Amino acid sequence: MAKSGRVRVIRRVVSAALLGVVLYWVARTEGVAELPSRLARLEPRFVALAVLLPFVAVASGVRRWQLLLAHEGIRLPFTTLLGSFLRGRFVGAFTPSTTGLDLYRLVDVASRTGARAASGRAILVEKLHGLVALSLVTFALLPAGLARFFGPAGLALAGVLGVTSIAGLVLVARPNALRALAARMPKKVRGKATELAEALASAPPTPRLLCEVAVLGVVSHAATATIFVATGLALGVSASPFTLLVVGNAIVLATLLPISVGGVGVREGTAVALLALVGVGAAEATLVGLLGYCVAQPPAIVGGLSELFGRRAPSLA
Repeated sequence: MAKSGRVRVIRRVVSAALLGVVLYWVARTEGVAELPSRLARLEPRFVALAVLLPFVAVASGVRRWQLLLAHEGIRLPFTTLLGSFLRGRFVGAFTPSTTGLDLYRLVDVASRTGARAASGRAILVEKLHGLVALSLVTFALLPAGLARFFGPAGLALAGVLGVTSIAGLVLVARPNALRALAARMPKKVRGKATELAEALASAPPTPRLLCEVAVLGVVSHAATATIFVATGLALGVSASPFTLLVVGNAIVLATLLPISVGGVGVREGTAVALLALVGVGAAEATLVGLLGYCVAQPPAIVGGLSELFGRRAPSLA
């Protein structure tokens, strides 16, 4: 079996194992008999909000992508990119982290425009902007939120993320500084960092573009984290909206780790571990994660239907 095939199998096993451990823990501590009745008592208003939020995140992500493509000289309508993004979400539902989404978008835009290098640069730069935005959101939530969970260590982490956010913004604005830093990085990451620096240097971002992309990134990440606020409120869990937002952001961070397929198992495990610290039972915490996963799938479903009944998928070769 090829290395890539082994990695896929390992990730599937990890996802199944993590989810199995969570469900086993729920069965041991609280039982699973009450889960259907808890789902039957969902608050419809918050379920509707939870379903809407993924589309807010998608719209923000597509607009950010459109701006970065335009900066690379590729101008495509929002609706065209929205369709590509949704189909990429469908592909990404079966791959770790955002791998499938990113690869689909890269190839789709390249097949439409012939500008494969520019398409790749836009997505590469977008990843850095996304990490900076996620750091900003996390930094905004950590001082009070993580301190409640982890005490002084949480405040220390907030400081680290604050410095990281500022450094990220500086590096995005000054590609030469990133190039100099890349030259001093370990060999394992030097190539990717240098590639990113060259991509930024080839089309230095304007201050206006940096601001627009940063705001859109924050909106996208905040909307994604707020999904778990909505699912928690829909379930009526005994945690404040702010606590649920902190936990939701932690779930987003955890699912970025490429150790599972679609974040399955990681999402639920993070919810159980963190919500237990504020007195939420394992069953309810698991449902917060599972329901969050389910309501985030409509964009992928729309993309899948578009793939089946719309234009043919681009070749990923």
